[in-house]
Amino acid sequence: MKVFYIIMVVLVVVAAVIFALQNSAVITISFFSWAISGSLSLLLIMTLAVGFLLGVLLMVPSVFRRSRVASGLKRQVSALEKEKSKAGQAPAEVTAPADSETDPDNVEAKR
Repeated sequence: MKVFYIIMVVLVVVAAVIFALQNSAVITISFFSWAISGSLSLLLIMTLAVGFLLGVLLMVPSVFRRSRVASGLKRQVSALEKEKSKAGQAPAEVTAPADSETDPDNVEAKR
């Protein structure tokens, strides 16, 4: 798996270098009174990086929330497993069926 990761990183770097060499035109980006000039490839890569970082930052609260929920569920599972093991060790209580004559709630048997 580590070799696959290294190969993928090398391929991405090579693709970025080829992209930068083929798109070396100088452009100017204006936003209200702010303007920046630079090579097309550099500005596109910077835009991609900013978008990636914004995506990661927007995803962080959801990741933390799911991590907290998962840890709570793990605690609940371990508690239920302990309860199950205790229930399996204790002998089961057997209750005798209620006799209709001795059952105080059975009104018909009293008549």
